[in-house]
Amino acid sequence: MAVVRKAELWMEKGEHFFTNGFSIFVNRVQERFELPEHVHDFYEICYVVEGSGFHYVEEETIRVRKGDLFFLPIGVSHIFRPASADPKKRLLISNCIFDEQLFQFLTSILPGQFGMYRFREQLLQRDCWLQIQERSGEFGTLFNSLFEEFQQKRTGYETMLCGLLLQLFIQMERALEGAEAPVYNRMETILRVMRERLGDKITLAQLAKEVGLGTRQLQRDIAEHMGCSFSELLLSERINRSCRLLEDTANSRRSIADIAAAIGLQDPKRFYRVFKEKTGMTPAQYRAERGTI
Repeated sequence: MAVVRKAELWMEKGEHFFTNGFSIFVNRVQERFELPEHVHDFYEICYVVEGSGFHYVEEETIRVRKGDLFFLPIGVSHIFRPASADPKKRLLISNCIFDEQLFQFLTSILPGQFGMYRFREQLLQRDCWLQIQERSGEFGTLFNSLFEEFQQKRTGYETMLCGLLLQLFIQMERALEGAEAPVYNRMETILRVMRERLGDKITLAQLAKEVGLGTRQLQRDIAEHMGCSFSELLLSERINRSCRLLEDTANSRRSIADIAAAIGLQDPKRFYRVFKEKTGMTPAQYRAERGTI
């Protein structure tokens, strides 16, 4: 994907994806550790087609699985990471991106008459994003149709894509009926404290004490909301932090051993091993890849 560096995050530009004045783009990608955390100047709907992993949205970490859908407004930073670099355990994501003008059109003209899209005003708030889990494959069916139409580009495909996107908005509306957006206040605290202590040798008991929970309750919270153990979550957070440090040009002269120590892995050999297990690359290879974007 074409990206432009802005501040400390990559900025993806719609102009690199939209062609012939048509502002919808659909793709399907196997997530790897090649694309850094980024923001974009367009709206994006992401759907987990297959596999599991993590989605880092702003300062939150969300364990994802097949059927998860995310609506990301303009300017929200995010990145998907697979749970493993093993190609047999791939994380496959479908993306539908569109510009602000089209979003305003599809959520203003018809809804004004028929009263749909109660989430529109919420989405217009700065940094607001949504996570929805499909109930019976409804999002997957629509994304398959979106992808097929975009790939085949038969007569009238532009109108068909707008119609399918409109259906997707309606299905989102239905999924949100009677349900509040998930709130993970306790998990937010757990993740915040964990991230503040990444450079330390933090244990489950220490983290539990700092967030005011028993160890069993902490384990249950992590398993319920993240789908993994404390040690797996801690390692994923450390590797994600190391990726950010390796991507940051301000750290270009910092040794890999120093970066390993900064995330709490004092043994460089262990850092090399777990980093490659997670990303499929050595830290040096990852830093070189980032420098070529």
